[in-house]
Amino acid sequence: MRIANCHVWNRRKAPPQQHMQGHPTYPATPAVYTWLTHQTCILSGSWGVVVERRDYPPSIHPIPKLRDVTLDDRYNCSIGDPQPPNRVDTGERVARLRQEMANYGIDAYVVTTNDQHQNEFVADADKRLQYISGFSGSNGQVVVTMTEQALWTDGRYFLQADNQLDCDWLLMKSGLEGVPSILEWIKSAVASGGRVASDPLIITANTWMDYDASLAEAGITVVAESTNLVDLIWTDRPPYPDDPAFVLDISFAGKSWEDKVADVRSVLAEEEVDILVTTALDIVAWLLNLRGSDIPYNPVFRGYVLVGEDRVQLFTPPEKVSEEVASHLHVGDCDLNLCVEIFNYTSIEDSLRALEDDPDVSKVQVSGSTASYAIYNAVPASKRVNSQSPLPDMKAVKNEVERAGMRNAHVKDGVALCDFLAFMEKEITAGNYWDELSAANKSEEFRSQQADYFGLSFETISAFGPNGAVIHYFPDEATNVPIDTSSLYLVDSGAQFYDGTTDVTRTMHYGTPEPFQIEVYTRVLMGQLDFAEAVFPASSGTSESMIDILARRWLYEVGLDYRHGTSHGVGMFLYVHEHTNPAFKEGEFMSDEPGYYEDGEFGVRLENVVEVVSVSTPYDFTGPSLTFNAVTLVPYEPKLINTTLLSPRQCEVLNAYHERVLEVVGEELLNQGRQDGYDWLVTKTAALPC
Repeated sequence: MRIANCHVWNRRKAPPQQHMQGHPTYPATPAVYTWLTHQTCILSGSWGVVVERRDYPPSIHPIPKLRDVTLDDRYNCSIGDPQPPNRVDTGERVARLRQEMANYGIDAYVVTTNDQHQNEFVADADKRLQYISGFSGSNGQVVVTMTEQALWTDGRYFLQADNQLDCDWLLMKSGLEGVPSILEWIKSAVASGGRVASDPLIITANTWMDYDASLAEAGITVVAESTNLVDLIWTDRPPYPDDPAFVLDISFAGKSWEDKVADVRSVLAEEEVDILVTTALDIVAWLLNLRGSDIPYNPVFRGYVLVGEDRVQLFTPPEKVSEEVASHLHVGDCDLNLCVEIFNYTSIEDSLRALEDDPDVSKVQVSGSTASYAIYNAVPASKRVNSQSPLPDMKAVKNEVERAGMRNAHVKDGVALCDFLAFMEKEITAGNYWDELSAANKSEEFRSQQADYFGLSFETISAFGPNGAVIHYFPDEATNVPIDTSSLYLVDSGAQFYDGTTDVTRTMHYGTPEPFQIEVYTRVLMGQLDFAEAVFPASSGTSESMIDILARRWLYEVGLDYRHGTSHGVGMFLYVHEHTNPAFKEGEFMSDEPGYYEDGEFGVRLENVVEVVSVSTPYDFTGPSLTFNAVTLVPYEPKLINTTLLSPRQCEVLNAYHERVLEVVGEELLNQGRQDGYDWLVTKTAALPC
């Protein structure tokens, strides 16, 4: 060992000591620990002087003490405090819910943001949590007792929830030290012998069974109440859409639904499963090459599918099956074709129970992590197999037609967004009035001009100044503010095209940015570039969590971070947040979106969609390798980039990306006669000094 490299040796060898302590898989015995400490001796000193070996005893990691979350923790909830414009008073609704709880003999009632298919984004008719609490985020859980009410959510929504919840709500910021989990709080709020209830359709089976087992230890009973108590008090609850489903042409889907079913049957045969229960709406749509309009921004329709060697059954409201859909699925034409049988949506549970008496069915596969407890419980216990469906992984890896469509959709999206950003820069610097809402509407207008446009893929996050610090901020009449030259403007937007789904975020400044804004923008950009540059063996099982540090590294370096994930899957004309495989696979599409949020000041986020692709390497010790290729083609803001922070490689990659954006999107801008967008693009993609 070269003494000059002593610090490198320490950095590489010290971590095993730390990780062996208390490791769940490799518990360190005293003998093993003593050997390990001698093998990883600490080397330090000026230019490599070797100091004595030290045997450090295993550290004790105390369990964080739970703290008492109170109403005093809430924002603007003291007497005389100004109230946020989007705060919702739900006192009367909660009082009526408590009356129903008393009628049903319930001590605590649980409400989630989920619908009965466990969707992240739901139809207006399923926004029960928003109705009872006022919180409109996509992830939340509520518990109401006879005296208290609490909401749990993740770091994306801390600011939003604090603004929207009235001051009678406890806000549980999940993940922060000392904040109790739902189960911990229920055990402290409900006495032994108490009854906790929820609708078994809106909680997954695995979660329900965890609740049941944990609360039973405290003498608390979990009650599956099929009558949803929120629905009882929601007198003006909107109806579900009655639009029919529609066929996605094979030119976009790339593979017939018959071939997909054949693939599924092959997997079921290998696993000796007779029936596969499919509850996720994007899986139902993908499998049958159908789309719908039942959930805003998500082209799906309500339905369940059962697949077996001798059956394909679709349970959906009758109005979803038009003549076009019936013909597509060969309904009633089973003699010469693979056909789909249609059943009423509400008959799914009875049909599952009837499998008990079906002699041809021995094993029914249902996923307890995605199916509701009601659906899971309807499957006969003697035949039930609780395991992951093969369908999410099959859908996540796009076929060649889908991959080409996704790339093409992002070219169109790049044209629309470049044209929009060029327009906004010209308007704002000229002193013309624009606000968050009007800008969001304008961006949608530009997208709608592109071929095969279906709609937005989510509500546009159009956030100026302090609103940009609210990670999932959506402007409304109460919060809408003007966009000017004084701060950062963050726009996170996307579209549903028939050939692909897009999701892109850019942060702009139409005036003179502050040095700190430039620094954090640059560090976020550096993380995004490094994440996309990752190369790893295809067989290594590499997942998002294993390379997440690449996106956060440059923020960590100066003590900064962000409270959301770095990556999510993206569907093909389906969900903008899609299930991904446990490990990256070629043909998947992911987001790459680090950020930074200064509460009360501004937000920075940069998001590209990337495709998992194969890459050539000089050696192939572990076989083929994978990396990412950005399919989002929108330039960054040069005035927000401090090139002195960039490494030579980062600068080279950034310039190459901008060159590709100009070549691909620039050509299409000119083809569409969008000269203003092209001229703007030329200025934004000029090479930066490396």
